Amino acid sequence: MIIALLVLGFWMTDRAGANLWDELTNTLYSWHKLIGFLVLLVTAMRIVVKLLNKRPDYPSSISTGQIQLAHVVQSAMYLLLVLVPLFGWAGVTAYPALITVGGLHLPALPGVPKGEPLAKQLFEIHGYLVLALIAVAIAHIGAGLNHLWIKKDQVFDRIWFKSK
Repeated sequence: MIIALLVLGFWMTDRAGANLWDELTNTLYSWHKLIGFLVLLVTAMRIVVKLLNKRPDYPSSISTGQIQLAHVVQSAMYLLLVLVPLFGWAGVTAYPALITVGGLHLPALPGVPKGEPLAKQLFEIHGYLVLALIAVAIAHIGAGLNHLWIKKDQVFDRIWFKSK
């Protein structure tokens, strides 16, 4: 869903920046809003599952510093997976532009007043947070692949399906 959101987000903002306001642009925005809202819901459910379940221990070869760094990166990822859609939702609430695919209306985010200047500020923050999420995700994926292909230290097994 994140990759779809990135493709849709860059495509729709590119079209909006070129002042191409047509059915395609509206469709891109509609799908982006719907999928973004779903990411927020799925992330919330994932956080609950994570809190209710014990994760496997790290291999003994992993240093405390590496474990702490992993926790920082994972926490940043979860924080951004909540903040990015929240700022997008706040922006469409302020604009207001809550209609998504098939005429489905998102609920307004409570406490967000309507106003185009506020919406523009919220969307700007949303954009910067997206860039931060991209950076954190690339670091996270890179570290995972490093553990899988270079270090071969079973860290990757903590997140992947174990073979029998």
